[in-house]
Amino acid sequence: MSGGLFEGYAIESPPFGEEDGRRLAAELFGLDGTSAELGSHQDRNFLITTGEGRRAVLKIANPHFGRGSLEMQNAAMRHVAAAGLSYETPVPLEAVDGRDIVEVDNGGAHYDVRMTSWVDGEPLTAARHIGADARAAVGAMAAEAALALRDFDHPAADRVLQWDLKHARAVVDGLIDHAPEAAQRELVEQAMQVHDDAMAGLAPELRTQVIHGDVTDYNVVCRPNGDGRLMPAGLIDFGDMTRSYLAAEAAVAAAALLWHDPDDALGVLVGVVRAFHARLPLEEQELAAMFPLVLARCASSAVSTQQQALLEPDNAYTSGLVDGEWTTLRAAAAVRPALAEAACRAACGLPAHPRAAAAARSLAACGATPVVDPAGRRLQPVDLSPEARVYAFGEWRTPEGLAAAVSVADGDLAVGRYGEARMHRAGDPAERPPAAVHLGADVFAPAGEPVRSPLDGRLASRRSGRVTLDVEIGDAGACRLVLDGVDPAADLADDVRAGSVVGTVAARDERPSHVHVQLCLEPIDDMPGWTTAAERDAWLGLCPNPSPLVGTDATAAPPERERLLALRRHAVADAQELYYSEPPRIVRGWRNHLYDEDARPYLDMVNNVAVLGHSHPAVAAAAERALRTINTNSRFNYDSIARFAERLVELAPEPLDRVFFVNTGSEANDLALRLARTYTVREEVIAVAGAYHGWTTATYAVSTAPYDNPSAAENPPPGLRLVPAADIYRGPIGPDEPDAGPRYAQFVRDAAPGAAAFICEPVLGNWGGIFAPDGYLEHAFRHVREAGGVCIADEVQVGYGRLGAWFWAFEQQGAVPDIITIAKSTGNGHPVGAVITTTPIAEAFARNASFFSSVGGSPLSCEIGIAVLDVMRDERLQENALRVGTHLRDRLRELAGRHTLIGAVHGHGLYLGAELVRDRPGTTPATEEAYAICERMRELGVIVQPTGERMNVLKIKPPLCLPMEDADRFADTLDQVLTTGW
Repeated sequence: MSGGLFEGYAIESPPFGEEDGRRLAAELFGLDGTSAELGSHQDRNFLITTGEGRRAVLKIANPHFGRGSLEMQNAAMRHVAAAGLSYETPVPLEAVDGRDIVEVDNGGAHYDVRMTSWVDGEPLTAARHIGADARAAVGAMAAEAALALRDFDHPAADRVLQWDLKHARAVVDGLIDHAPEAAQRELVEQAMQVHDDAMAGLAPELRTQVIHGDVTDYNVVCRPNGDGRLMPAGLIDFGDMTRSYLAAEAAVAAAALLWHDPDDALGVLVGVVRAFHARLPLEEQELAAMFPLVLARCASSAVSTQQQALLEPDNAYTSGLVDGEWTTLRAAAAVRPALAEAACRAACGLPAHPRAAAAARSLAACGATPVVDPAGRRLQPVDLSPEARVYAFGEWRTPEGLAAAVSVADGDLAVGRYGEARMHRAGDPAERPPAAVHLGADVFAPAGEPVRSPLDGRLASRRSGRVTLDVEIGDAGACRLVLDGVDPAADLADDVRAGSVVGTVAARDERPSHVHVQLCLEPIDDMPGWTTAAERDAWLGLCPNPSPLVGTDATAAPPERERLLALRRHAVADAQELYYSEPPRIVRGWRNHLYDEDARPYLDMVNNVAVLGHSHPAVAAAAERALRTINTNSRFNYDSIARFAERLVELAPEPLDRVFFVNTGSEANDLALRLARTYTVREEVIAVAGAYHGWTTATYAVSTAPYDNPSAAENPPPGLRLVPAADIYRGPIGPDEPDAGPRYAQFVRDAAPGAAAFICEPVLGNWGGIFAPDGYLEHAFRHVREAGGVCIADEVQVGYGRLGAWFWAFEQQGAVPDIITIAKSTGNGHPVGAVITTTPIAEAFARNASFFSSVGGSPLSCEIGIAVLDVMRDERLQENALRVGTHLRDRLRELAGRHTLIGAVHGHGLYLGAELVRDRPGTTPATEEAYAICERMRELGVIVQPTGERMNVLKIKPPLCLPMEDADRFADTLDQVLTTGW
């Protein structure tokens, strides 16, 4: 093939070094300073830094491009700078003689030299992962640049430039032979064939104007925002300006970001295009051309960069780009072109396919023959979604569970729904969401039953288990019909009539036999039957609802997340906050995993309430047993309250031998304070500064956590005596100081006279699991008792076996409180709380008043409480907390050795905290980073949240059934986020 326009094209960079750059900047522009070369494909650029810190860029142009190109760039920079963009751009600087372009001689050749202002920041290439906000910012930046340039023109705008996508085919033809491997050349041609086929009809319809043409990660200048992420703040390098397709501005930007997230190439494209369209609306033909232009950019850049690297092996800039260019091209080429166009259309508010509406109308009126003849049987749609009631305890993971889920009455046929996220596709938590959304409809029928063509068609392909037909559907025209799960008939003809037998229902391994029926408006080979939630709208637009071909409405309800989120925000008080800026709709929990409505599984690292794991069968059985027999208030005589109380007393150390039942931790701590005040006939309470003990009036008054009760943190209420937390990481007494525990206890001693009680978490759970130094509680409790007060151990979060080595958190200090409060874990998600105390304290309270909680200690609550203790014992969950928690703590400490953002690792067992700081060995809290990291962890399938006085500690308190592999998954994911960014 002739290379045409770019055959033999070879442009070496000007022969100048850093010393030349320093000299020319001083001589021509009066800026004397240091010189450092910046990357460039075919020019030479040097960063000049003066002694006063002023910075500018000296640019030595390749003479190949001509003076007119430079004049255009300078004019465009001034034009754009006057447009009032939301980001910074460079401007030309005048030389000492007043010119802005100066010609110099080097070895008899002439070169044009310019200087521009410096845009401060880092290139977007410094960010390995580019999140949705940054993608959108790049798309908006490209749109703003195009808007600013739409009334700009210059005689040099029509120059022929290799980076102009109008010439992508010519560039590839001229330079493809520089690709060293046949597989690379084949990849380039594959991409360009898609481009050529599309642009043959689209090119004349596309808008053209002068564009920047190089809104790429190398030219987008970023600055860190409050949470440490690099966000676009400037755009540099106008060297690729030309009159080209307006859509190319967005296509170039999208292509440049692909190598950052090659596994999410479509998501990158959609994010950029959506943001571009929001600022500068794209026309339908431009959306159709977008992905072909992306492919052309990737292909032409790959061969151009490869050629330049071979031409200049010492050019570190181009050599470093080569691998990234091929990675980008492979990522783009892996996306189906029809899907890319559909996704771009859907992202911009258009129907995903132009014929989608016509297909729906035509299918409704087509009078198709059912694929499987009901023959008097009723077609019964079944629910196989994450919300399916037939699932409870992980049955979706087994063949028996799947068979039960599609079991219907004798004589009926189960039908699987179109557009439904299927639970059995969920798998385990992973970086990428599962392809769980069903693109067809299923008819579950016995193996061997005849399968009929619902419409006239022509055989497109047949293979083991699948028949594919090309059919016509009214106004929608040509469509592809896939019948999967079919043994094709031996005599299947090329032309197929509606109602004719095309095969029989095939037997399936491990799954009930069924026929999968799917349509597509494009002739896509190897049609997937499933997609991810992110690609749902695009694929469902390409694949119309096949219900008319099945014989019944098999349409699943659309996702409810947005509607229910809006309803919640309308009806639920704002103070009841949500995790995450874009919270998933969680519909199921099983063991230490949560599942959203799209069947995405998440690793749950925060639900300490579900101590046994979500949806434990023993808890469900206990609840059913109580609800089916008796559930009344605690003033009746029933056995479960006595049995549960006895179990708790057996677990508590002497002399704690009396139990009060409540519902929540707040109520337990409220009652504990009341018991102490009644027993001591005192009112004032000692509490740890920054601690949290509940939301009731009494507990809120002793809680000074800045996040939960900011007013009390600033102005403690009367009667509250605050002592510093025994925190050797941040507190006034450090880890290396002798007798740290007893010295922290002296603060309690000083506050003890006249106080009714000292309430504390034996381990600072609300701070992320911080342990007090040895001897703290032993001495603090002694000081309180010697002053006539009562010691309350708030074990709501940190007790009940969670620490692994100890059932109660106070045990690790060798101390015994007078009152223990428990909740959360006590009921595995059901509201079960209790207060355990001594006989004298309980009797003193009884002399003054009785106690009653309507449902506290009910048969239901007590049966559940007993079941929780039984399971913890039988499944050895405390031992698991020690084993897995120790491993996870070691992994976190290893991460802290490599990532300075982790300032400390707190806790024990499965109550751990990773404290994030900005300035280790300092302790400046990385609060904003903690929230952003948690958002990124959620995107990667892990649920974790910040806690602590400064909300900078990742709280790690999962169900105690956490297996070792999930502990490693958490550590690996955190390592990935800290390494690649958030």
